[in-house]
Formats: sequence, structure tokens, C-alpha cells
Amino acid sequence: MKRQKLPAILMLSAAAITALTVYFKDYGLEVMLIALLAVLVIFYIIGSAIKMVLDSFEKRNSERVSDEGEVIEKRETDEEDEPEDFETEDSDNKF
Repeated sequence: MKRQKLPAILMLSAAAITALTVYFKDYGLEVMLIALLAVLVIFYIIGSAIKMVLDSFEKRNSERVSDEGEVIEKRETDEEDEPEDFETEDSDNKF
């Protein structure tokens, strides 16, 4: 999944919600711009942190997969492959 645009999408979504909320509550222009700037900065930082965490998870998973290499499947043993008992036909001969 491409995560490069995650901080921008999160930041702009929060800014849109903030802008609509502040507009409908009839705040002044100065308060509206300060609130919008604060929301943009805060949610950009949050989005960048989330992106970094998700990228580190993906990096760990890719390293783990490359370290494991190929998976070798264990085949089922047939009855012919099982070792035979060490008993001989002359089981009467006990020492």
C-alpha cells in the first residue's frame, strides 16, 4: 500500500472539518485562521508519525520474510520408509 500521501490526506481532512466547524460557529477570521493553521500542523505531524510506524512494520516484515528464505515442506513418511523392528525370526533365542 502506498503511504506517501497519508499525512497530506489526514491533514487536509482534519482541516476541512475544522474550517466548516469554525465557519458555522461564526468565529472571526483571525481565530479561524489560527485554528486552521494549528490543525494543519498538528495533523501533519500525527500523519507523519503514523506513516513512519507503518513503514517500520513493513520493513520488519520484509526482513523477516527474507531471513526465513524458502519453506521446506516435510513429506509424509510411508510405511515402507519406517525402520523395521530389530527382532529376527528366531525370537525364541534369548540370551
